Amino acid sequence: MWCAFPHVLMIDATYKTNMYNLPFVQVVGMTSTNKSFTAACAVISAEKSENYLWVLQRIKSMLAGCMEPRVILTDRDFALMNACEQVFPKAHKYLCRFHIQQNINKNSKKKFSDKEWKEFVRTFWTLCESTTEEIYRYNLENLEAQLKEADREQVFDYLKKSWLDPYREKFVSCWINQTINFHQTTTNRVESMHATLKSHFPSHRNTLDKLVLYVDHVVDKQYAEIRSSFETSLRKVMTHHKNQPMLAYILRKVSIYAIELLSMELKRKEDGLIAYGASCGCQLFTSCGLPCACRLEKLENKGN
Repeated sequence: MWCAFPHVLMIDATYKTNMYNLPFVQVVGMTSTNKSFTAACAVISAEKSENYLWVLQRIKSMLAGCMEPRVILTDRDFALMNACEQVFPKAHKYLCRFHIQQNINKNSKKKFSDKEWKEFVRTFWTLCESTTEEIYRYNLENLEAQLKEADREQVFDYLKKSWLDPYREKFVSCWINQTINFHQTTTNRVESMHATLKSHFPSHRNTLDKLVLYVDHVVDKQYAEIRSSFETSLRKVMTHHKNQPMLAYILRKVSIYAIELLSMELKRKEDGLIAYGASCGCQLFTSCGLPCACRLEKLENKGN
């Protein structure tokens, strides 16, 4: 499965899977039908660079000449980040926004009221979603002004020094969407895999051989769901795209997920680019390899 869909990998470790309390690492990818799959699992003695290095080297050997991942998503685990850099030096390494938000919560949430915190989070996520560097600078100035007006310069300094200055190119849209990432900005798919696997446990004190059996069961179920998603894309008739005749040419030739993304982009073209003269930004093209609003406009004008 990974040889067919090697573009994006998401990696995370969890605990409470075995009686030895050893870290359990899952490496997850995604298909063109927007389904997650487990590329690899490993039990390691500790979350250290040499252990992650061993895991990633074993994973790399599975590719057997196939394309290596273009994007790897992790949390800010320096041991894992260093191992990724050594084994896949050409891949873009991005940071999970969910884990960044968790760290910000721990550091800063107590300094806000509930209402103020919600407003701050909205402003921060707007910054993360900045589609150009110019918009990023504008949103950053807005965030700084909002925090300084509320006498929270320390929060802004923390964001700048801990996250924005050293890592903005690893999680802000205008940088990460310059490579094919299929809109993946978190390791939530891995978190979901952790939860799915643990839901099969009668107890978290599993022997390692029992753990392998549970993993096999989950992977078999994943494969069945992925196969079903491809069959659905090949046979399903999409009646709700009748107002977008361009999509008729690709129905049952590409995944339903890709068609849905193109449908939303056509709507964005009508609602934003044409109605208000907004710029395209080409995010869908650079991050997913699909025609963005301005390219769809050119295709429509040519009658394609």
